[in-house]
Amino acid sequence: MMIGIFIFGFLFLIFSFLKQDRRKIIFGLFILTLAFGVWRSYEVMSRRPEIPLNFISGQKADFNGIVVEEPDRRSDFTNYVFKNEDLGRILIKTNLYPEYFYGDVLKISGKIETPENFSGFNYQNYLAKDNIFKISRYPEITLLNRPESLNFYGHLLVLKKNFIGIIDKILPEPLSSFLAALLLGARRTLPDDLVNAFNKTGTSHIVAVSGYNISIVSIMILNFLSYLFLPKRLIFWIVITCILMFTLIAGAGASVVRAAIMGSLLVLAGREGRFYRVTNAIVFAGAVMLFFNPYLLRYDTGFQLSFLAALGLIYLAPYFNRWFAGLPNFLSFRTNLAATLSAQIMTFPIILWDFGRVSLIATLANVLILPAIPTTMLFGFLAGLSGFVSLKIAEILILPAWFLLSYQIFVVKILSILPWASI
Repeated sequence: MMIGIFIFGFLFLIFSFLKQDRRKIIFGLFILTLAFGVWRSYEVMSRRPEIPLNFISGQKADFNGIVVEEPDRRSDFTNYVFKNEDLGRILIKTNLYPEYFYGDVLKISGKIETPENFSGFNYQNYLAKDNIFKISRYPEITLLNRPESLNFYGHLLVLKKNFIGIIDKILPEPLSSFLAALLLGARRTLPDDLVNAFNKTGTSHIVAVSGYNISIVSIMILNFLSYLFLPKRLIFWIVITCILMFTLIAGAGASVVRAAIMGSLLVLAGREGRFYRVTNAIVFAGAVMLFFNPYLLRYDTGFQLSFLAALGLIYLAPYFNRWFAGLPNFLSFRTNLAATLSAQIMTFPIILWDFGRVSLIATLANVLILPAIPTTMLFGFLAGLSGFVSLKIAEILILPAWFLLSYQIFVVKILSILPWASI
């Protein structure tokens, strides 16, 4: 069937070129692109490794490997992505302590299992999007080796850990966890009551690094470099490098990668003197991401929400901006209102379907909180960076961020206790 679609699309395209019919040419290209996408998805999804014959699913086994991603620490357990030559990537769920780190060589003694789906949730494909096809729960773990030197990604994770450590020293909880989530996407340590408040008020996207955070970081870097009168070519490479580093540090989630690709295209267009079409950029970003990982389209909620929100900002926000033209734009009130409504309308079906909860006060909460985010991030970054030199300086620079973080948490908690906050 796949070959038939390819042949049909190819012949239709040739016929359209001969007839010089532009609409039919576009339709022929669409058929070929669709066929290629289906083939690529099938090709990737059919490459699920089986458990080798010397390992029996559900029975205890011993195997060695290496931690290949940043540990995912939760409130009462830790997930490690562990790679073995025979088994591939395995999700290891274990206790919080002892701690292991990226690059550690471990010996695992425990059961290897194939993930099971539950409650209508396709857990197998959810893990498959990260190229994980096996899991092991609470095995015995022995540290065999801790590398003396790390690669580039390993050094970035060490930098991230030290940066969060500085924030923990200069801010009390839950402000420190909130700032770490806001700057670097480190949201796993947020208290459960605060996470629930964010969910009720429709502001959980604030503590998940997204395109909004990427744009703020890019603008801050561009503005800073422009004052140094550096060559445009050098500024371009510095900004691209910073976007790449920030993407890796933040975990390279779907929303971050999408924003990084679009942001890089924007910077590239400025360097080349080309007109930047945001619709072309978002299609290109989606095509690149799905080429490498077709699972994202169906099994990554972050991918779906990120692109739907971006499409809302592109196509709906201009209408809202015109409708609200008579409203004041003090502290970007009108802009934030239009952006919030646009994103909420586009993401509403996915949020309702996947999470079963809709916030009725999300618009109000976002309008009250979003104006404080850029300043909070600015002073949070400055304080964190200065902490590598002097904690005393960091404690002074963090004061504006401390005030704004307290204000945001206050707003979220007050709004979340309203009986009609979410349904």
